[in-house]
Amino acid sequence: MDEQPLDVLFPEGGRLLLTGGGKEFVERIGIAATRRAVLAVLMGDNLRAQTEPLTRRRITQLSAALVALFAHGWRQFADFSDRLSPLAVERINSGAKGDKAGVWIAQWLIGLTGKSVQNVLRSNPQALDAYVADFEAAIDEAAEESRKSIGEIQMTLGFVQDASGQRIALGWKDISRLMTAIGSMTLTIRGSDKSIYGKLFERLVLGSVLSILDFERVNPVTNDKDSRVFWLSDSSDARESDATILVKPGQLARFDIGFIGPGNSEISKDKLTRYAREIEIGKNRHSSRTYIIVDRLPDTSKTRQVAEKVGAEIVQMSLRFWPRDLAKRLCSQFDYQHDLAEMSDAEISGYLASRLEEIPIQEFVAGMDSDISQHSIAEEKEEYDSYQSALF
Repeated sequence: MDEQPLDVLFPEGGRLLLTGGGKEFVERIGIAATRRAVLAVLMGDNLRAQTEPLTRRRITQLSAALVALFAHGWRQFADFSDRLSPLAVERINSGAKGDKAGVWIAQWLIGLTGKSVQNVLRSNPQALDAYVADFEAAIDEAAEESRKSIGEIQMTLGFVQDASGQRIALGWKDISRLMTAIGSMTLTIRGSDKSIYGKLFERLVLGSVLSILDFERVNPVTNDKDSRVFWLSDSSDARESDATILVKPGQLARFDIGFIGPGNSEISKDKLTRYAREIEIGKNRHSSRTYIIVDRLPDTSKTRQVAEKVGAEIVQMSLRFWPRDLAKRLCSQFDYQHDLAEMSDAEISGYLASRLEEIPIQEFVAGMDSDISQHSIAEEKEEYDSYQSALF
Protein backbone atom coordinates (compact mmCIF):
# COMPACT_ATOMS: atom_id res chain seq x y z
CA MET A 1 0.00 0.00 0.00
CA ASP A 2 1.37 3.41 -0.99
CA GLU A 3 2.13 5.77 1.85
CA GLN A 4 -0.68 8.27 2.33
CA PRO A 5 -0.06 12.04 2.69
CA LEU A 6 -1.35 12.08 6.27
CA ASP A 7 1.14 9.36 7.21
CA VAL A 8 3.95 11.60 5.97
CA LEU A 9 2.59 14.71 7.70
CA PHE A 10 2.07 13.08 11.09
CA PRO A 11 5.42 12.83 12.96
CA GLU A 12 6.82 9.32 13.30
CA GLY A 13 7.49 9.90 17.00
CA GLY A 14 3.78 10.53 17.53
CA ARG A 15 2.80 7.45 15.59
CA LEU A 16 5.03 5.32 17.82
CA LEU A 17 2.83 6.36 20.74
CA LEU A 18 -0.01 4.46 19.05
CA THR A 19 1.90 1.23 18.55
CA GLY A 20 3.62 -1.37 20.68
CA GLY A 21 2.50 -4.10 23.06
CA GLY A 22 2.86 -4.96 26.73
CA LYS A 23 6.56 -5.80 26.49
CA GLU A 24 7.25 -2.52 24.65
CA PHE A 25 5.29 -0.57 27.27
CA VAL A 26 7.41 -1.99 30.10
CA GLU A 27 10.58 -1.21 28.14
CA ARG A 28 9.48 2.40 27.54
CA ILE A 29 8.68 3.31 31.13
CA GLY A 30 11.33 0.98 32.57
CA ILE A 31 11.11 -2.14 34.68
CA ALA A 32 11.81 -0.18 37.88
CA ALA A 33 8.91 2.20 37.24
CA THR A 34 6.64 -0.73 36.37
CA ARG A 35 7.59 -2.50 39.61
CA ARG A 36 6.80 0.67 41.59
CA ALA A 37 3.34 0.81 40.02
CA VAL A 38 2.70 -2.88 40.74
CA LEU A 39 3.92 -2.49 44.33
CA ALA A 40 1.59 0.47 44.85
CA VAL A 41 -1.37 -1.66 43.73
CA LEU A 42 -0.29 -4.52 46.01
CA MET A 43 -0.33 -2.05 48.89
CA GLY A 44 -3.89 -0.91 48.13
CA ASP A 45 -3.27 2.16 45.98
CA ASN A 46 -5.52 3.04 43.06
CA LEU A 47 -4.16 1.86 39.70
CA ARG A 48 -5.67 4.90 37.97
CA ALA A 49 -3.52 7.15 40.13
CA GLN A 50 -0.48 5.31 38.75
CA THR A 51 -1.53 5.40 35.09
CA GLU A 52 -3.16 8.84 34.85
CA PRO A 53 0.21 10.66 34.51
CA LEU A 54 1.14 8.25 31.71
CA THR A 55 -2.13 8.96 29.92
CA ARG A 56 -1.72 12.73 30.31
CA ARG A 57 1.81 12.50 28.93
CA ARG A 58 0.62 10.49 25.93
CA ILE A 59 -2.23 12.93 25.21
CA THR A 60 0.12 15.90 25.45
CA GLN A 61 2.65 14.35 23.08
CA LEU A 62 -0.04 13.37 20.58
CA SER A 63 -1.51 16.89 20.76
CA ALA A 64 1.93 18.21 19.81
CA ALA A 65 2.06 15.72 16.92
CA LEU A 66 -1.28 17.02 15.62
CA VAL A 67 0.01 20.60 15.80
CA ALA A 68 3.06 19.48 13.82
CA LEU A 69 0.78 17.80 11.25
CA PHE A 70 -0.94 21.14 10.65
CA ALA A 71 2.42 22.91 10.35
CA HIS A 72 3.73 20.29 7.89
CA GLY A 73 0.45 20.38 5.96
CA TRP A 74 0.41 24.13 5.44
CA ARG A 75 4.06 24.07 4.43
CA GLN A 76 3.35 21.40 1.79
CA PHE A 77 -0.08 22.50 0.54
CA ALA A 78 -1.11 26.12 -0.06
CA ASP A 79 -4.76 25.04 0.26
CA PHE A 80 -4.26 22.63 3.15
CA SER A 81 -7.47 23.68 4.92
CA ASP A 82 -9.53 22.66 1.87
CA ARG A 83 -7.54 19.45 1.36
CA LEU A 84 -7.71 18.22 4.95
CA SER A 85 -11.11 16.50 4.90
CA PRO A 86 -10.54 14.78 1.52
CA LEU A 87 -7.14 13.57 2.75
CA ALA A 88 -8.75 12.20 5.91
CA VAL A 89 -11.50 10.41 3.96
CA GLU A 90 -8.92 8.96 1.56
CA ARG A 91 -6.86 7.69 4.50
CA ILE A 92 -9.88 6.09 6.17
CA ASN A 93 -10.99 4.38 2.97
CA SER A 94 -7.50 3.04 2.26
CA GLY A 95 -6.80 1.77 5.77
CA ALA A 96 -6.15 -1.91 6.29
CA LYS A 97 -7.62 -3.70 9.30
CA GLY A 98 -4.20 -4.00 10.92
CA ASP A 99 -3.49 -0.27 10.55
CA LYS A 100 -5.82 1.18 13.13
CA ALA A 101 -3.35 3.86 14.21
CA GLY A 102 -3.39 5.50 10.76
CA VAL A 103 -7.18 5.41 10.59
CA TRP A 104 -7.47 6.89 14.08
CA ILE A 105 -5.42 9.93 13.03
CA ALA A 106 -7.61 10.49 9.97
CA GLN A 107 -10.78 10.14 12.06
CA TRP A 108 -9.59 12.73 14.56
CA LEU A 109 -9.04 15.27 11.78
CA ILE A 110 -12.73 15.17 10.89
CA GLY A 111 -13.94 15.03 14.49
CA LEU A 112 -14.56 11.29 14.72
CA THR A 113 -13.67 8.52 17.15
CA GLY A 114 -14.41 4.83 16.80
CA LYS A 115 -17.44 5.35 19.04
CA SER A 116 -18.85 8.13 16.88
CA VAL A 117 -18.33 6.02 13.75
CA GLN A 118 -20.92 3.70 15.27
CA ASN A 119 -23.24 6.29 16.76
CA VAL A 120 -23.05 9.02 14.11
CA LEU A 121 -22.32 7.05 10.95
CA ARG A 122 -23.97 3.85 12.20
CA SER A 123 -20.85 2.07 10.93
CA ASN A 124 -21.93 2.86 7.36
CA PRO A 125 -19.03 3.99 5.10
CA GLN A 126 -21.49 5.48 2.62
CA ALA A 127 -22.54 7.99 5.28
CA LEU A 128 -19.03 9.43 5.53
CA ASP A 129 -19.32 11.96 2.68
CA ALA A 130 -22.55 13.41 4.06
CA TYR A 131 -21.00 13.55 7.52
CA VAL A 132 -17.95 15.45 6.22
CA ALA A 133 -20.17 18.02 4.49
CA ASP A 134 -22.05 18.60 7.76
CA PHE A 135 -18.76 18.69 9.68
CA GLU A 136 -17.31 21.37 7.38
CA ALA A 137 -20.47 23.45 7.72
CA ALA A 138 -20.38 23.14 11.51
CA ILE A 139 -16.72 24.21 11.61
CA ASP A 140 -17.50 27.26 9.43
CA GLU A 141 -20.42 28.24 11.66
CA ALA A 142 -18.40 27.74 14.85
CA ALA A 143 -15.50 29.77 13.45
CA GLU A 144 -17.86 32.62 12.56
CA GLU A 145 -19.49 32.58 15.98
CA SER A 146 -16.05 32.65 17.64
CA ARG A 147 -15.05 35.59 15.49
CA LYS A 148 -18.19 37.50 16.47
CA SER A 149 -18.09 36.72 20.18
CA ILE A 150 -14.34 36.78 20.84
CA GLY A 151 -12.86 38.78 17.99
CA GLU A 152 -10.23 37.99 15.39
CA ILE A 153 -7.48 35.71 16.67
CA GLN A 154 -4.64 34.09 14.79
CA MET A 155 -2.34 31.23 15.73
CA THR A 156 1.06 31.28 14.05
CA LEU A 157 2.80 28.00 13.24
CA GLY A 158 6.28 27.49 11.90
CA PHE A 159 9.44 25.47 12.39
CA VAL A 160 12.30 27.27 14.11
CA GLN A 161 14.86 25.16 12.27
CA ASP A 162 13.36 26.06 8.88
CA ALA A 163 15.84 28.50 7.31
CA SER A 164 13.10 29.94 5.07
CA GLY A 165 11.38 31.41 8.10
CA GLN A 166 8.02 30.35 6.70
CA ARG A 167 5.16 30.96 9.11
CA ILE A 168 1.50 30.10 8.73
CA ALA A 169 -1.22 32.13 10.41
CA LEU A 170 -4.19 29.98 11.37
CA GLY A 171 -7.55 31.72 11.60
CA TRP A 172 -10.60 30.60 13.53
CA LYS A 173 -11.52 27.88 11.03
CA ASP A 174 -8.19 26.10 11.26
CA ILE A 175 -7.92 26.71 15.00
CA SER A 176 -11.35 25.09 15.38
CA ARG A 177 -10.30 22.11 13.28
CA LEU A 178 -7.10 21.65 15.27
CA MET A 179 -8.90 21.85 18.60
CA THR A 180 -11.57 19.42 17.36
CA ALA A 181 -8.88 16.93 16.31
CA ILE A 182 -7.19 17.21 19.71
CA GLY A 183 -10.54 16.70 21.45
CA SER A 184 -11.32 13.57 19.42
CA MET A 185 -7.84 12.24 20.04
CA THR A 186 -8.24 12.77 23.80
CA LEU A 187 -11.48 10.78 23.88
CA THR A 188 -9.90 7.93 21.92
CA ILE A 189 -6.71 7.77 23.99
CA ARG A 190 -8.51 7.90 27.33
CA GLY A 191 -10.79 5.05 26.29
CA SER A 192 -7.90 3.09 24.82
CA ASP A 193 -5.59 3.62 27.80
CA LYS A 194 -8.25 2.42 30.21
CA SER A 195 -8.26 -0.88 28.33
CA ILE A 196 -4.50 -1.00 27.70
CA TYR A 197 -3.44 -0.41 31.29
CA GLY A 198 -6.21 -2.60 32.64
CA LYS A 199 -5.17 -5.61 30.56
CA LEU A 200 -1.49 -4.95 31.16
CA PHE A 201 -1.64 -4.54 34.93
CA GLU A 202 -4.09 -7.38 35.38
CA ARG A 203 -1.33 -9.74 34.24
CA LEU A 204 1.44 -7.84 36.04
CA VAL A 205 -0.39 -7.71 39.38
CA LEU A 206 -1.81 -11.23 39.25
CA GLY A 207 1.48 -12.78 38.14
CA SER A 208 3.36 -10.84 40.81
CA VAL A 209 1.09 -11.66 43.73
CA LEU A 210 1.01 -15.37 42.90
CA SER A 211 4.80 -15.41 42.60
CA ILE A 212 5.12 -13.67 45.97
CA LEU A 213 2.85 -16.36 47.42
CA ASP A 214 5.46 -18.91 46.24
CA PHE A 215 3.66 -20.31 43.22
CA GLU A 216 5.89 -20.97 40.23
CA ARG A 217 4.69 -19.93 36.80
CA VAL A 218 4.56 -22.85 34.35
CA ASN A 219 3.27 -23.70 30.91
CA PRO A 220 0.08 -25.74 31.55
CA VAL A 221 0.65 -27.80 28.41
CA THR A 222 4.15 -28.98 29.31
CA ASN A 223 3.96 -28.75 33.11
CA ASP A 224 4.86 -31.92 35.01
CA LYS A 225 4.67 -30.47 38.54
CA ASP A 226 1.68 -31.18 40.74
CA SER A 227 1.91 -28.47 43.42
CA ARG A 228 2.66 -24.78 44.01
CA VAL A 229 2.42 -23.78 40.32
CA PHE A 230 0.32 -21.28 38.36
CA TRP A 231 -0.37 -20.27 34.80
CA LEU A 232 -1.99 -17.20 33.28
CA SER A 233 -5.03 -16.99 30.98
CA ASP A 234 -6.21 -20.57 31.15
CA SER A 235 -9.20 -21.63 29.05
CA SER A 236 -11.24 -24.70 29.93
CA ASP A 237 -14.55 -26.14 28.87
CA ALA A 238 -16.22 -23.67 31.21
CA ARG A 239 -15.07 -20.05 30.68
CA GLU A 240 -11.72 -18.35 30.54
CA SER A 241 -9.95 -17.42 33.77
CA ASP A 242 -7.11 -14.96 34.18
CA ALA A 243 -4.97 -17.36 36.21
CA THR A 244 -5.05 -20.83 37.68
CA ILE A 245 -3.07 -22.23 40.61
CA LEU A 246 -2.49 -25.87 41.45
CA VAL A 247 -1.92 -25.92 45.20
CA LYS A 248 -1.43 -29.70 45.39
CA PRO A 249 -2.97 -32.70 43.63
CA GLY A 250 -6.73 -32.29 43.58
CA GLN A 251 -6.66 -28.71 44.92
CA LEU A 252 -6.99 -25.97 42.34
CA ALA A 253 -8.11 -22.33 42.31
CA ARG A 254 -8.95 -19.99 39.49
CA PHE A 255 -8.65 -16.22 39.47
CA ASP A 256 -10.45 -13.46 37.68
CA ILE A 257 -9.01 -9.97 38.14
CA GLY A 258 -10.44 -6.64 37.08
CA PHE A 259 -9.94 -3.03 38.11
CA ILE A 260 -13.66 -2.64 38.69
CA GLY A 261 -15.11 -0.07 41.05
CA PRO A 262 -18.41 -0.09 42.94
CA GLY A 263 -20.15 1.60 40.01
CA ASN A 264 -19.72 -1.63 38.04
CA SER A 265 -20.68 -4.12 40.71
CA GLU A 266 -22.97 -5.97 38.31
CA ILE A 267 -19.91 -6.98 36.26
CA SER A 268 -18.34 -8.53 39.33
CA LYS A 269 -21.53 -10.43 40.14
CA ASP A 270 -21.37 -11.88 36.64
CA LYS A 271 -17.80 -12.95 37.35
CA LEU A 272 -18.98 -14.78 40.46
CA THR A 273 -20.99 -17.25 38.38
CA ARG A 274 -18.28 -17.73 35.80
CA TYR A 275 -16.62 -20.99 36.70
CA ALA A 276 -17.60 -24.54 37.48
CA ARG A 277 -16.74 -25.99 40.90
CA GLU A 278 -14.61 -28.70 39.30
CA ILE A 279 -12.14 -28.69 36.44
CA GLU A 280 -10.47 -31.46 34.50
CA ILE A 281 -6.76 -31.19 33.66
CA GLY A 282 -5.40 -34.03 31.63
CA LYS A 283 -6.89 -37.21 33.10
CA ASN A 284 -7.30 -35.74 36.59
CA ARG A 285 -10.30 -33.93 37.99
CA HIS A 286 -9.69 -31.24 40.60
CA SER A 287 -11.98 -29.44 43.00
CA SER A 288 -11.84 -25.75 42.20
CA ARG A 289 -12.41 -22.51 44.05
CA THR A 290 -12.91 -19.13 42.41
CA TYR A 291 -11.25 -15.90 43.53
CA ILE A 292 -12.56 -12.63 42.13
CA ILE A 293 -10.03 -9.81 42.61
CA VAL A 294 -11.53 -6.37 42.05
CA ASP A 295 -10.66 -2.80 42.94
CA ARG A 296 -13.68 -2.15 45.14
CA LEU A 297 -17.07 -3.77 45.59
CA PRO A 298 -19.99 -2.81 47.84
CA ASP A 299 -20.33 -5.38 50.60
CA THR A 300 -23.97 -6.07 49.85
CA SER A 301 -25.87 -9.09 51.10
CA LYS A 302 -26.76 -10.05 47.53
CA THR A 303 -23.12 -10.15 46.51
CA ARG A 304 -22.21 -12.24 49.55
CA GLN A 305 -25.06 -14.66 48.90
CA VAL A 306 -24.05 -15.21 45.28
CA ALA A 307 -20.41 -15.69 46.31
CA GLU A 308 -21.34 -18.25 48.98
CA LYS A 309 -23.62 -20.11 46.58
CA VAL A 310 -20.95 -20.66 43.93
CA GLY A 311 -18.08 -21.09 46.38
CA ALA A 312 -16.32 -17.89 45.31
CA GLU A 313 -14.19 -15.44 47.24
CA ILE A 314 -14.02 -11.69 46.62
CA VAL A 315 -10.73 -9.90 47.30
CA GLN A 316 -10.68 -6.12 47.11
CA MET A 317 -7.49 -4.39 45.97
CA SER A 318 -8.54 -1.15 47.64
CA LEU A 319 -7.84 -2.76 51.02
CA ARG A 320 -4.35 -2.05 52.32
CA PHE A 321 -2.06 -5.06 51.95
CA TRP A 322 -4.76 -7.14 50.24
CA PRO A 323 -2.19 -9.87 49.33
CA ARG A 324 -2.21 -10.78 53.04
CA ASP A 325 -5.98 -11.21 52.87
CA LEU A 326 -5.56 -13.47 49.84
CA ALA A 327 -2.87 -15.49 51.62
CA LYS A 328 -5.16 -15.98 54.65
CA ARG A 329 -7.98 -17.23 52.44
CA LEU A 330 -5.71 -19.69 50.65
CA CYS A 331 -4.34 -20.96 53.96
CA SER A 332 -7.84 -21.51 55.35
CA GLN A 333 -9.20 -23.25 52.26
CA PHE A 334 -6.29 -25.37 51.08
CA ASP A 335 -3.42 -27.42 52.43
CA TYR A 336 -1.19 -24.37 52.17
CA GLN A 337 0.85 -22.18 54.48
CA HIS A 338 2.59 -18.85 53.92
CA ASP A 339 4.27 -16.36 56.27
CA LEU A 340 2.46 -13.46 54.60
CA ALA A 341 -0.83 -14.59 56.13
CA GLU A 342 0.36 -13.66 59.63
CA MET A 343 2.66 -10.78 58.78
CA SER A 344 2.21 -7.43 60.56
CA ASP A 345 1.67 -4.09 58.79
CA ALA A 346 5.14 -2.99 59.88
CA GLU A 347 6.75 -5.98 58.13
CA ILE A 348 4.67 -6.34 55.02
CA SER A 349 5.74 -3.24 53.03
CA GLY A 350 9.40 -4.19 53.02
CA TYR A 351 8.56 -7.82 52.37
CA LEU A 352 6.44 -7.08 49.28
CA ALA A 353 9.06 -4.69 47.91
CA SER A 354 11.95 -7.12 48.38
CA ARG A 355 10.06 -10.08 46.91
CA LEU A 356 8.91 -8.04 43.93
CA GLU A 357 12.52 -7.16 43.11
CA GLU A 358 13.21 -10.87 42.55
CA ILE A 359 10.38 -11.36 40.06
CA PRO A 360 10.95 -10.94 36.28
CA ILE A 361 7.62 -9.14 35.87
CA GLN A 362 8.27 -8.34 32.20
CA GLU A 363 7.72 -12.03 31.45
CA PHE A 364 4.08 -11.74 32.51
CA VAL A 365 3.30 -9.44 29.56
CA ALA A 366 5.51 -11.08 26.94
CA GLY A 367 3.34 -12.27 24.11
CA MET A 368 0.55 -9.76 24.66
CA ASP A 369 -0.94 -8.26 21.49
CA SER A 370 1.81 -6.64 19.45
CA ASP A 371 -0.07 -3.42 18.71
CA ILE A 372 -1.35 -1.14 21.47
CA SER A 373 -3.71 0.52 19.00
CA GLN A 374 -5.66 -2.74 18.83
CA HIS A 375 -6.47 -2.43 22.55
CA SER A 376 -9.19 0.19 22.33
CA ILE A 377 -12.23 -0.44 24.48
CA ALA A 378 -14.39 -3.30 23.24
CA GLU A 379 -16.91 -1.01 21.59
CA GLU A 380 -14.18 0.78 19.64
CA LYS A 381 -12.82 -2.50 18.30
CA GLU A 382 -16.24 -3.75 17.25
CA GLU A 383 -17.12 -0.46 15.57
CA TYR A 384 -13.86 -0.33 13.67
CA ASP A 385 -14.10 -3.95 12.50
CA SER A 386 -17.68 -3.57 11.28
CA TYR A 387 -16.83 -0.31 9.52
CA GLN A 388 -13.72 -1.72 7.86
CA SER A 389 -15.47 -4.93 6.80
CA ALA A 390 -17.91 -2.77 4.86
CA LEU A 391 -15.00 -1.00 3.15
CA PHE A 392 -13.22 -4.12 1.94
